[in-house]
Amino acid sequence: MDRLENILINIDLEKGYERLTKREKKVINLYYLEGYKDEEIAKIYGVRQQSVNESRKKGIKKLKYPQSYNKFHR
Repeated sequence: MDRLENILINIDLEKGYERLTKREKKVINLYYLEGYKDEEIAKIYGVRQQSVNESRKKGIKKLKYPQSYNKFHR
């Protein structure tokens, strides 16, 4: 279990965590736990900053509203 997963379980967000893609988990971890900015994350993964921002926002929505995202809504 990683640090992000432990934190989310403790605040009852594990259902949303299960719905995150690997990329969303990585982006959220780097942004919120490691303090990276979208631009820095984009450079790490070789993608556009906008793509990182969209992944992060989509991941946060999944955490907030896990019932709105089923396994096929990726």
